[in-house]
Amino acid sequence: MLIKVFLLLSGILNLVLLYKMIGYIKGTGFITSSLSGIHNSGFSRRIHIGNRYKSLGKLSTELNMLMDRFQSTLEEKQKLESTHKQLISNISHDIRTPLTSLLGFVEVLQNSNTLSSEEQKDYLDIIHSKGLSLYKMIQDFFELSKLEAEDTEILMEKVDLADKAREVLAAFYQDFVMNGITPEIKLPECAVYVQGNSSGLERVLQNLLSNALKYGKDGGVIGVTLREEADRVWMDIWDKGKGIPENDLPLLFNRLYTVEASRNEKMRGSGLGLAIAKQLVEKQNGEITASSAPGINTTFSFYLKKFLK
Repeated sequence: MLIKVFLLLSGILNLVLLYKMIGYIKGTGFITSSLSGIHNSGFSRRIHIGNRYKSLGKLSTELNMLMDRFQSTLEEKQKLESTHKQLISNISHDIRTPLTSLLGFVEVLQNSNTLSSEEQKDYLDIIHSKGLSLYKMIQDFFELSKLEAEDTEILMEKVDLADKAREVLAAFYQDFVMNGITPEIKLPECAVYVQGNSSGLERVLQNLLSNALKYGKDGGVIGVTLREEADRVWMDIWDKGKGIPENDLPLLFNRLYTVEASRNEKMRGSGLGLAIAKQLVEKQNGEITASSAPGINTTFSFYLKKFLK
């Protein structure tokens, strides 16, 4: 009797196992077929098990999560490739334009016997200016590439941000005078220490002041303000120039991006200054932002952490 019961139970168990095995086989076949379809559709579809193969629900969920991550990585790769192509195109254009002009002036100097000494000097001054512009653009590009490398580290130290700002402002004094700029400076007399990098902070301030001079000098005023907030120290650099359109604000810190309204030969920079400033601030565990009310006020602000003893 016991043997019959045992055999009956064994038979039932085998039938259950067989049923489950058939379910697994069908389920894996369904998943395999779904994966093939997903591959052919460019990873836009997902596996939908529903109630048919509940036992494989966890597997399908994990596979869907894996494909979500893969698709996200693929899209990011395509975006980076597109950005890289655009970067190369922009660099080629921005280098070719002054280089063509420079070579044109060199050719005139080489082939003309009628230029006066004064005209020759003027041409040489232009060639020198174009050469410096190209040199700065290439230097900025390599500096930004180095900063964007994940293995690039910046030595953090105790820096007096107020004193560093005064030091950089002093170097811009002649630029302010030549452009008829009235600086409005609000810096505390006492030291304000942050966790940062001295040379990195100097470059950030130089780039932001240069940007304010280039695009905001028509407002006649450039301001520099230092303010403290909890464990942060903020630096605001503002101007009252024509400002930045709202649509351009999210793109300001992109490589080689400049506001189209200002992309004329005299106003154009390398388009890398703000991108370098952003990288340097973030490497120092800070953040940089921009806001603008065209014709009223345009402000670039960044913060660094206070130096705590």
